[in-house]
Amino acid sequence: MAREDGPSKFKDFDDRMRRLRTEADLPGGEPERPERARYGGSGVQAGIELVAGVIGGGLIGYGLDRWLETWPILFVVFFFLGAAAGTLNAYRHIRRAGLDAERDQHPR
Repeated sequence: MAREDGPSKFKDFDDRMRRLRTEADLPGGEPERPERARYGGSGVQAGIELVAGVIGGGLIGYGLDRWLETWPILFVVFFFLGAAAGTLNAYRHIRRAGLDAERDQHPR
């Protein structure tokens, strides 16, 4: 036979968490974070996007070259396609982070 006090424990936990969150919040709502903490990962994310594109394109080209026995034609083509895709993704990420930072500095 199952115990009946299970849901009440969850309700108590939820109530305690809600109370702690409201006590910890600042009067303005969301706690302030320094700019570096807010946007610090953008450079790392852009680097990951760039490296992932190059590695992904290289692996696809290498696999196709081994399968079709056309070494190194497809490897070179997909390497540069991956580099272009990674650069485009990194640019988009940095641009989006810049727009977010600008919007945070000049709220409407």
